[in-house]
Amino acid sequence: MRSRRSVRLAAVGTAALVAGVLPGTNSAASGGQGELSLSYACQFASGEQDVTVAFSEQFPQTAEVGKPIVPGDLTMAVTVPRAGVTAILPADTASVAASGDLKTRVSQGSSSVDTDWSGLEAQDTSVAGTDDLVLTLSGKVPGVTVSAAGDVGFSMGQLALTLHPQPAAGGTPTSPDPGASTADTTAPDATAATAATDLTGTCTPDATQDATLATVHVPGAPGLPAPGGSGPSTGTGHGGQVAGRAPTGTATATGSGPGNPAAAGTSGTSGGSIVPQDEPIHSGLTTCGKVPIAPLDPKRLPPVNAGAVVLPLPGMPPFPPVSQCGFAVGFSNVNKLKGAMIVNDPHAKPVMAEINSGQRKVLDWAHQYIEVDSIIALTLPPSHSTFLTYGFMPTTADVEFVPRGVFTVVQVGDDFFNQPILTTIGGYQDIRIHNVKINGTPLDVGPNCHTATPVDVVMHGRKDGQLPDNDGKPDYDIKDGGPLTDDNLVIPPFTGCASHGEDLDALFTSALSGPGNSLNMSQGHLCDPVQLPVSCQPEIQIPPLPQRKK
Repeated sequence: MRSRRSVRLAAVGTAALVAGVLPGTNSAASGGQGELSLSYACQFASGEQDVTVAFSEQFPQTAEVGKPIVPGDLTMAVTVPRAGVTAILPADTASVAASGDLKTRVSQGSSSVDTDWSGLEAQDTSVAGTDDLVLTLSGKVPGVTVSAAGDVGFSMGQLALTLHPQPAAGGTPTSPDPGASTADTTAPDATAATAATDLTGTCTPDATQDATLATVHVPGAPGLPAPGGSGPSTGTGHGGQVAGRAPTGTATATGSGPGNPAAAGTSGTSGGSIVPQDEPIHSGLTTCGKVPIAPLDPKRLPPVNAGAVVLPLPGMPPFPPVSQCGFAVGFSNVNKLKGAMIVNDPHAKPVMAEINSGQRKVLDWAHQYIEVDSIIALTLPPSHSTFLTYGFMPTTADVEFVPRGVFTVVQVGDDFFNQPILTTIGGYQDIRIHNVKINGTPLDVGPNCHTATPVDVVMHGRKDGQLPDNDGKPDYDIKDGGPLTDDNLVIPPFTGCASHGEDLDALFTSALSGPGNSLNMSQGHLCDPVQLPVSCQPEIQIPPLPQRKK
């Protein structure tokens, strides 16, 4: 039987876990010169050819959880043996250029994601002589963001190598591959020198090699959120959850050697979320769901000046529903834990918000005042989260977010009056906790562990980019989207949390509850399927997660 003290310690860890995901779902680097040489087998139409690929890339000296790890330009020298040059290229080739698309695996603990490093190019290189041919490709590569502490490995994978042979001026391009097409061979002039057939090979690294180009050390407990302030973008992967701010760290560049390239960067622990930068996330949706029908919350509506016109007028029927929809993703920060977690994870089936737009309008020309009020229905998906109790005890729990009605949207201001457009979105949510495990051992918190009162979420957005005295920050309006923030989210006390007759409410409350928390969201463009169908094409946008606030 566990002692009362062990139960209390476990509960504190569980509370710490839960706080990180309030009020959203799912929990949100690097150094030195990486040098690596790998053996590849390339399959061309003419047959298989072994090549050697030497990689060189500079990685940043420091890194933080939730901030992009952006490597320098990649240099990739592909050495083709002279016999291979003869076998692959047409006999009359005078020079050859090359392009490459490289698959790279980024790993952290048990999490990994494959990302494309494409657009690598090598300039025209002479094939004269008897030495091996060296094609030096280079290009910029996208960064990644990780959501947890622990070593992050960058491993080189399959390479699609395309050769662009050029015959000598006045020559006639030919192909060593019987099935390969050629350019027009009837005009042996300089024009023909630009029309040779491209040759593409699929190159696979020897699986017995360690394909790790660099390992990024992110300080903190491996596979779990590092301490810190505002959190940031994250997403795919399998394992840990959080994105907070970590202390800076140093990555260690590693070279070749025996090992498992797929396991590069792993440490036997669960990893965090890994998100390639500049990689679009597709919703696959082109229309909205059910339009919400509910009253506006009168407590969230501004007072109306005498003489203002409120539409619809008294006695008139309500405006007909106007269906719009869109995605909002982001992260929440918990003051007491100095950590953050993803809200509506874009890589984990995010939920779309349904909007009934323009249900009430206030017009006050005397005071140059225009107000448009709408409602939003959003039920966030539950979250299975992982945290580390006291820096060493793994804790997991499911967190459920239960909406108390719809969100009320109030938008005031208008470009016509040279005013900023200010948007306030307010609503209530209960937070419920269940399926808690401490180091794999279930902890019974009861069926009704939740906040004693709903969380009052009040997010703000501003559009003033059209004004000469704008604040210089990204704009937000409900149609085009943008950043939304709640800089003082108050977490209420907890109630109904019990373990084998012991009341755990006070422990959860002391660990989580209080002011000073924040919610940072990024909303995409809205789909308006009736009034503006083109806004839903080619699909409804899932925006990228916002970057960490300074």
